[in-house]
Amino acid sequence: MEDRGREVMSWYVLVETNEFHSGGETWDLVVKLAVDGGRDAAVARAEEMSRTYVRGADPEKCGRLVFRTSPTSWLVEQTWSVWYEGSSSPTTLARHMRICAAELLLTREPVPADPPKKGWLRR
Repeated sequence: MEDRGREVMSWYVLVETNEFHSGGETWDLVVKLAVDGGRDAAVARAEEMSRTYVRGADPEKCGRLVFRTSPTSWLVEQTWSVWYEGSSSPTTLARHMRICAAELLLTREPVPADPPKKGWLRR
């Protein structure tokens, strides 16, 4: 079998956000940003994004906590306030993001899917 993977070495900033579903919480990759300039440039860009990147809210109204979890990774808590009808006070909501600088080491294209087989139901 042919190995179609090829080695590459390029740097990215990755942003994952937590999403809540009826089955629980998942983390989804929402940004995959290629960065020129190598590791140092990617780390600088990721750190800058940890301080400024906002998802789904007005940046001027958001609170933020930024934690460095490793030399190339940050955990960000973005908060904002909403006032629900019938409430006596506002509620603070939060979204969490993981932002990191990462080196792309390998890329492999998927195998093209085979067309559906014709059968007695598919003519």
